[in-house]
Amino acid sequence: MKRISAWLCLIFILICTHSSYAQKKTTPTLREGTHNFTLQWISWDKPGKVQIRKKNKNTYTIKGEQRDAQSNSFVTIDGTLKVASATELIFTGTIMSLYESINEGNVCERTGTYHFLAKGARKYWRLQEMENCEGNNVTDYIDIYFN
Repeated sequence: MKRISAWLCLIFILICTHSSYAQKKTTPTLREGTHNFTLQWISWDKPGKVQIRKKNKNTYTIKGEQRDAQSNSFVTIDGTLKVASATELIFTGTIMSLYESINEGNVCERTGTYHFLAKGARKYWRLQEMENCEGNNVTDYIDIYFN
C-alpha cells in the first residue's frame, strides 16, 4: 500500500511540474480587434480606436488614431507589436501626434522601436518613451487599452 501511495505521489508531482512548465513556456497573446487609444492632451474620456491583428505567433499589426473633433489635435499609430510578456509590448513603426499648444503646434513624429508597459492594476499599456519632441519635460501619455 505504501508503494502504491509513493507512486501516486510521484505521478502527481510529475503532472504538476509538467503543467507548471508548460504554462511558463506559452507565449502571452494579445486580443485581436478594436482597442481604445488615447493621448492625455486630447482626452481620456473620448478615446480613439486602434485595430490589432495577428501577423504570426507573437507579432501583431496595429493601426489607428485619436482625433479631437474641435481642433486639429491627433495621435496616430502604425506598425507592429511584439508581445514580450503579459505586461510588455514592443512597438516598431511610427507614432505621430499634434497638440496645438505643444511643440509650437508642429507634428511630433516618432519612428523606431518603443516599449509599452502595463504596470500594477492599470488596464492599458503606456508608451515608456514619453518625452514629446518639444523636450522641456513635456510628457505624452500614449495608452493602448486592453479592451
